[in-house]
Amino acid sequence: MPEIWLRYGTTHVVLDIKFENLANQISASFPALPEEEVRAAISGVPLTDNMLFLALSGSKAAGRIITMLAEQAREKGFRFTIDVPHRAAGGLRVNLSGNETIAINRIDYQSLQDRMDKFQNTVVVSAVGYDPLFGFTGAPPVLLRNLLPNKMEEAFKARKNNRPAPGMSGGPLRVATSATADIPAASVELVASSGGIAGIHTGSINDAFEKSISQLQSISPVETDLVKCAIVSAGGEAGVHSTLAGSLNSLWNSAHAVKEGGSAILVAENREGVGGGALQMFIEGRLKQEQLQESQYIDGLEHLLFNEELRQKIELGLVSTLPHYYARDRLGFSTYAGMKDILEKLSEKQGRNFKALVMSDADIVLLKPRA
Repeated sequence: MPEIWLRYGTTHVVLDIKFENLANQISASFPALPEEEVRAAISGVPLTDNMLFLALSGSKAAGRIITMLAEQAREKGFRFTIDVPHRAAGGLRVNLSGNETIAINRIDYQSLQDRMDKFQNTVVVSAVGYDPLFGFTGAPPVLLRNLLPNKMEEAFKARKNNRPAPGMSGGPLRVATSATADIPAASVELVASSGGIAGIHTGSINDAFEKSISQLQSISPVETDLVKCAIVSAGGEAGVHSTLAGSLNSLWNSAHAVKEGGSAILVAENREGVGGGALQMFIEGRLKQEQLQESQYIDGLEHLLFNEELRQKIELGLVSTLPHYYARDRLGFSTYAGMKDILEKLSEKQGRNFKALVMSDADIVLLKPRA
């Protein structure tokens, strides 16, 4: 019996699954750059006095690069400020632990241009991955979600349908890259996993993003057979697990590998709750089912639409600390008490000989179903 450990918030839980029930176990295995290559890659990033570091990711990789850039700036006697979106602030603070002298500010402004005008230079630090609405995430989509609400509305309306589209460069991504094309900032875009940084791309926001996406597409897709069951851990970074809104992308990024009538189950602690936005409004009854299709964009609205669409064909399950009233009664997820409960109920639903795909790192690994 293989012992598989899956991240659950800040810790890990064990999945004791029989060999005969394991279809495949997939996680990221990116080759990490050595330290000297990492430092060489960022050596050309323009540093000036009175500069803004805009950290759009709270990952370990982003924390490492922010630390290096901050150290370089200090060595030159340059002043700098670090801004970070609210949803990434907790992760970045953890990943800057041991660097107590580096302070970060949560973004509390609406105009990126007004903020940048206060500084001589701006450097964006972000990390690419897969996103079920934009196809990919990185600096352009994250800027839309946090600082360009009108363009975010436009991108949402540019989606083809209400099915997740990870790895697809469609209308939403075109809106994002068009909106960020002329932002006068340097960018450091990372390709990384929990094992380290696999790529560092610099340049304008869009140039760095496009080069990173190209590398991600070359190293991250994994072929798999369609399965009746998928058990999905919400990424390798603890911060991704903190809210339901943050962890659901991993489920949406994996659901296309599950056969009709099958089960896709997300394992995510969600210790900080639902995560606000459209999910919170829906649970509290302030956003009705009949309003979803015609609503103006509210943060996380795509989660409700993906949930509504996918539940027509597969079972969506959840292991988390959320109250069952929220997860099951309001959002329609099948709820599980833990890993043993998942295996027992899958056996009941799919038969004793069920085959389960165990998926980690769905934020940076793209499943490619075999024909």
